[in-house]
Amino acid sequence: MVKHLKYILGAALVLGLTSEAVAGDREVLHKMIFEKKSLSVNFAQTVFSADNKVLQEQSGQLFLLRPNYFRMDTVEPDASTIVADGSDVYSYDEMLEQVTIYSFRQQLDRSPLMLVISDDESLWNEYSVTRGSMDSFTVMPKNQNANVKSMSLSFGQDNGLKELRFVENDGKYSIYNFTPIKDSELTPSDFKYAIPEGVTVDDQRSK
Repeated sequence: MVKHLKYILGAALVLGLTSEAVAGDREVLHKMIFEKKSLSVNFAQTVFSADNKVLQEQSGQLFLLRPNYFRMDTVEPDASTIVADGSDVYSYDEMLEQVTIYSFRQQLDRSPLMLVISDDESLWNEYSVTRGSMDSFTVMPKNQNANVKSMSLSFGQDNGLKELRFVENDGKYSIYNFTPIKDSELTPSDFKYAIPEGVTVDDQRSK
């Protein structure tokens, strides 16, 4: 779960920007993200080393219902699923035959990915946002000990999310490219997760 989220998870604050400018960039990003209540896309992810060597490639589908609902189904090269149902987050690894359960609040506190689905003001206040162009933003956690150094978001002409880029503290980075799936009306019931029979369950919600 942590591996996926830190990949699926803002460049440094430009010197001289005023606090009003930063707040403005953050508000614009928030508006663009939440302009579409739901999102259904195919994704292709490539993970690179700090010296630009390809470490991993995977693909699948991503579904969002804002706020607080999320599903990511990875189909290649190995099957896995991550589902946030507004209360809990389930991470299923088919190869390991294991489901790990986290509280939604746990993931809200540790992953910038949650900015894409959560409008929690306290979460947004943990990040600095800088607008690079009309359709691109960089997000940087204020906590210097965060796993992700920065997250960049690019939007298409229809304000749909086109690309996510995550840079880790060790220089490794991951790029997600998105292509839209035909729009469908998502509802909270689409994000209910049924634990497969016979798998190991690791419940982390009380830890």
